[in-house]
Amino acid sequence: MKFELDNHDRKILALLQEDARLSFSEIGRRIHLTSPAVAERVRRLEEAQVITGFAAKLNLRALGYSFEALIHITLDSHDDLDRWAKQHLEVLAVYATTGEQCALIRVAVVAPEHLQSMIQSLGKIGKTQTSIVLSTQFEGRGYLPADQITW
Repeated sequence: MKFELDNHDRKILALLQEDARLSFSEIGRRIHLTSPAVAERVRRLEEAQVITGFAAKLNLRALGYSFEALIHITLDSHDDLDRWAKQHLEVLAVYATTGEQCALIRVAVVAPEHLQSMIQSLGKIGKTQTSIVLSTQFEGRGYLPADQITW
């Protein structure tokens, strides 16, 4: 079933993507709706799984992680990769992919030796190819502007 977004829904989504801590009353003030109307719209967006959660953005360097790496892996069993990823808290994401590799793993590590250890343990379940992230230009761009949110 297709969920229809109206202009108010788009504005609510844009505001929550910018700052998920905004109160319903503040959102309502900005888009000219009452707090209960905003709360009801957010509830509907959650039920329709348009909004799937709220999270804090963390500064990985402040937590002691020196850099990130992207590890492509070719393997026989995604179950093995899922088990491996669950055992390594430094795994930020696992993406199933098309092409020569089966998956792309995004990790945060504290030192080159840490990355080496992860690659060695992954080598037991598949063939890896690793890239170190030098910089990120669009990391904060994990959202859609209000005028781009369509269904």
